[in-house]
This record gives sequence, C-alpha cells and structure tokens, in this order.
Amino acid sequence: MSEDLTPRPLPLRSNHAALGARFGEFAGWEMPLWYGGAVDEHLAVRNAAGVFDISHMGRYAVEGRDAGDVLASLYTRDPRRLEINASAYGFSCNDEGGIIDDLILYRRGENSYLVICNAANATVIGDDLRAAVQGKAVDLKDLREDGTVLLAVQGPKAVDIIATLLGESVRSIPRRASGQILSDGRSFLLARTGYTGEDGFETLSSAEDGAWLLESLIDAGVTPAGLASRDTLRLEAALALHGHEIDESTKPWEAGLGWAVDLEHDFRGKDALIAAKENTTQRLYCIVADGPGVMRAGCEVFAKDERIGVLASGGHSPMLGKSIGMGYLPRSIAREGAELSVDLRGRRIPAHTVKRPFYSPPSAD
Repeated sequence: MSEDLTPRPLPLRSNHAALGARFGEFAGWEMPLWYGGAVDEHLAVRNAAGVFDISHMGRYAVEGRDAGDVLASLYTRDPRRLEINASAYGFSCNDEGGIIDDLILYRRGENSYLVICNAANATVIGDDLRAAVQGKAVDLKDLREDGTVLLAVQGPKAVDIIATLLGESVRSIPRRASGQILSDGRSFLLARTGYTGEDGFETLSSAEDGAWLLESLIDAGVTPAGLASRDTLRLEAALALHGHEIDESTKPWEAGLGWAVDLEHDFRGKDALIAAKENTTQRLYCIVADGPGVMRAGCEVFAKDERIGVLASGGHSPMLGKSIGMGYLPRSIAREGAELSVDLRGRRIPAHTVKRPFYSPPSAD
C-alpha cells in the first residue's frame, strides 16, 4: 500500500479558510501561505501586529527526574542551568557537529521542560528523544498529537493587544521567558519569543482556546499572516532557517551561532565542535544588492571574477526596498563592506556585505 502523502491539516484549518487563507504544503502540513498578500502582512507585523499559526512545529513535553539530564546529553544548551520559566536557543547536532535541527528549550519547572523544534525535523527529534528516555525516569509527550495549537503574535503592538485580551500580567514575562496564563477559564502558555525580530508572544493552548484567541486577535485588528511573510520577516532579521542557512553539513561557528553552544556539559557532537571551532574557513554573512533584481537561494556570489559562494536565502526586503540575501563566504571576505556581485540568471548585479541583521525593529532589544 502506498504511503498517504496528503498534507496534514492544522487544528484551526477551517478558521483560516474563513479568513481567506491561500494554502500550500509545507513539511507535510497544509499551511496558510498568505491571506490578503505577503507584503501587506509583512508590513502589518513591522508596523502593528500579525498572527501566525505555527501549529505545524514540533513540541515535546519532557518531564521527570531524569528529564534535564536527557536533554543536556542531546543538545548544545544545558537546560538544567536555566532558571524556571527561562528558555534557550540551541542545537541538536550529529556526531560530527553538524546541525540536525535548531530548537528552543523551555524550563517549565524543576523537572519539567518543553522542546520546540522545526516541523520538518519533528519526527527525527521525537525519535531521538524516545530513544534517549528509554530506561530513564522521564515522561515524554508529543503535544502535536494532543491537538494543541501554537500561535505567534508578533509586532510592536503585540504585547499591548495580548495584555488587553489575557490580562496585564503578561507584561511581566521577560524576553525569552515564558509563563502560564489563566484568563476566564482559558489556559495559555505564553513564551516571549518569535521568528520575526519583533517583540511578541508564541502561545500554546488547546484547540478550543486557540480558536478563541485567534478570533479575538482578528477582532482586535491583528492581521492574519502566512508562511510567505514569515520567511521575509525572518530574512530581514537575518535569522537562520534549517535547510537553508544551517543543516547537517554546517556547524554553529560557521553560522555565527556559536553563542548557542555551551561547552561546559557533555552532549553529542561536542568533541567535533571543539575541534572545528578554531578551524572555521567560512562564515555566514548578509548581502545587500546594489542593482535591480531579486536575489534568491542558489544564486552564485562572486568577488571580482572568482566564484566564492552561493546564497542560502534571498528575497525582497519590504522595509529596505532592496533585495537581500545570506550566504557563506570565505572568512577573508566575510566582513562588513566587502564589494561583491551576484549572478541573476546570467546577469551580474553589484552587491555588498552588511552586519547582521538587515533590519532591526525599534522594539528590539
């Protein structure tokens, strides 16, 4: 019997259809790509607030006496060192130090943790966790199988709107921290994190409470936003996307993400990362086009007439009004202000390097 390749619908699929979503397949899920238009949604997030349904992302509750030890053995961040309600961005690496996935670890209690990972790698991360907890005092739960909903509310007005809907106590949740909020019998885990460079929250709840929150956000003037604008927003913020800027062939040092590696504890790939730290030959860098045309992933990058790299991501920046991209460059060239050119279907356009990020919102730290 052939495998069913039908994309999996989100729990709130009908809600998005009613909002006019245009759907497409992503990582095995049927996802809203856009509603009114990707550029309008992008600008709404930058200027006010937008809401994304990111319920496709992997999420695992890991609890029990050995939970912290298990997670520390798998990931580049040691969750046992986190304060309760704090979070840490880190990696699951292979034995060679390559990045299997980037993820966020939340410490919810003394022996209670939450792992949020990319949708495309959720099965791999889940299998890894299930193997690691065998024989350990750990209770592992896949929260996607419980029909939970994950919404991201992002933008300079996001915190004010969430505070109006769920109570002023949400303002006390610091950046990169989380808190459980009860409001009128509804329960939400709020994490003050995101993937746009803007302030805001990612909210985890039951499908029923998530549907109420989505409807309330729309009624409050928040713009529904899809995957297309989420990608342009993360690119402006120079945030890595697994499968583009990072994958199992790259190491955190090369991507400028060494700050997300703690070498004070033992984890898979640690020895390889230590060996690679002083031998990095390339660095991920930001590139801005100085001519007409839109750079895309796969475009070749040149220094004079020498091909020196390929763009990992590229697109048009609505905030800058220019084409931007990220790619790996030799360390000798990966510096601010380097003059380059990028090939667009046989036509070279001038470009130059800039420091990360391309765009930093006024509300950013």
